[in-house]
Amino acid sequence: MRSFIFLMALSLMLFSSVPSASAFYKGFAEDLQQQKQQTEDSKKETYHHIFLKLKAEELGIDTGGKDKEQLHQEVAERKIKQSAEENGIETDGKSIKELAREVHHAEVKKKAEQLGMNIKGKDPQLLAEEVFEEMLNQRANELGIDPAGKDVEQLKKAVMEASIKQEADALNIATEGKDAKKLQKAVHEKKISQSAEKLGIKTDGKNIEELLDEIMTKHAKEAKQQKLYPFEKRKGALFQGHHMGES
Repeated sequence: MRSFIFLMALSLMLFSSVPSASAFYKGFAEDLQQQKQQTEDSKKETYHHIFLKLKAEELGIDTGGKDKEQLHQEVAERKIKQSAEENGIETDGKSIKELAREVHHAEVKKKAEQLGMNIKGKDPQLLAEEVFEEMLNQRANELGIDPAGKDVEQLKKAVMEASIKQEADALNIATEGKDAKKLQKAVHEKKISQSAEKLGIKTDGKNIEELLDEIMTKHAKEAKQQKLYPFEKRKGALFQGHHMGES
């Protein structure tokens, strides 16, 4: 009797310690998803480093033996100094943060003048926001969007969605019944395929992720020289970083 009770207790203990089939497969699926996410994150890091290296080389920066953080800092500093010189800003004795603020304000003023805006006596931050809103309104008008009754965030969303649809139409992508997220994915996939074909990459049997990986790891320099996606210059981009240098 004692041996029977012992065996029952042992079997119950073993049974309770083994996960159910649903729990096992849930855990397995979560592990697979985590591995997939780690792979995607690793690829993004690799691609970002490639972008940085190419930009550094374009700016005449030696990339040998430098990690991503060092390259990022040197690229940012070189671009700020170049912009300062282009805008006639004295660089001697100024920190990068000071130069960044001055460069940004100079570019905001230049854009405001192009837009025919009054800049006299305006606070740099306020002027930057007004320039951004004016450019947003202009882009909305180009896309046939009525800005009336929309705040800045609502108008930004409407402009973004209309811009994606416009790009999809230009690429002959069917837009009916697709939201902005699906259209953006379709545009991305179409452009990757087009870039691969222009670079002479064999596309048969390869998915979009594989094609992108081949473009970035084997043909990045050539793609950048030809201004192919994902190195193309964005059309209709709004004035970026209108809060830059204010922190």
